Amino acid sequence: MTNSTDKTTRHVVARRMTGGLAALVTAGAVTAGHAGAASDTQPADDPIRLAQASGEGEASAGGEGEGEGSAGLAPETAFLSALGFMEGHLRAGLALYEAGDLEAAKTHMGHPIEEKYDAVADQLAELGLEGMKGDLEALAAATEAEKPFTEVSSLFDTVHAGIEQARAEYTPARQVDGLIALTRVAGDEYKVAVAGGEVSNLHEYQDSWGFLRTIEHEARQMAESDDPAVAEVGTAILEQVEATGAAFGDLQGEGSFEMEPSILYGAAARMDLAANALSAGDSEGEGEGEGQ
Repeated sequence: MTNSTDKTTRHVVARRMTGGLAALVTAGAVTAGHAGAASDTQPADDPIRLAQASGEGEASAGGEGEGEGSAGLAPETAFLSALGFMEGHLRAGLALYEAGDLEAAKTHMGHPIEEKYDAVADQLAELGLEGMKGDLEALAAATEAEKPFTEVSSLFDTVHAGIEQARAEYTPARQVDGLIALTRVAGDEYKVAVAGGEVSNLHEYQDSWGFLRTIEHEARQMAESDDPAVAEVGTAILEQVEATGAAFGDLQGEGSFEMEPSILYGAAARMDLAANALSAGDSEGEGEGEGQ
């Protein structure tokens, strides 16, 4: 997130899919009809931008979106989205810790172990990753104790390595599904954050930012894949994450930006179109497992 106090307010609610997705269309991996639906010629009330992507019923609008967009998702997708949910909190917490906002960082760092771990504990145990609970507890404890940033960052890296190991058990197509679900969760939390036309819930705003940083990190890895299909979809997702920057100022919700949840929901819809290029099991990215 960058400080945008000196930029003109932008109305970015749709973005033409170029680059990665355009190449997929040329290759026939995504239909021309889908590509047209993702173009910036669509009207502001484009159902692909709003209806298809609107995860508005998928998480509680009254609190911290504890549904996490899991309603109607395949179990594997819900699990991957939940991992991203935890990682997003940690990424927000780490950024806040580095910036010196220790109290906000403590809240974000503690949330995965306090509120989310039980929902993924069984799946992690099946993957032999039950040790992640101790790693999360160590990270939260170090944050509470206000340990040096280098120590907190190192503990984050340990947790992140475990999350990546879990993701590697799933196909790229399933991982993309998880990223799209997480983008919709980011939209849900952002909607709560800017209720009333202002940043009325800073915690949810920071959550949404952290989720998008997780999606950005994973999509960048995909974009660097040796598998052309995976790389193209990763590139397309990165383009959409970039478009969501119009909805954010700095970490404290300051700056000039568009408080429009539809920016995030629209990004999720366009990611969904890009995901049509990957069918489950068709492509195993570098270092990724045979897939559940």
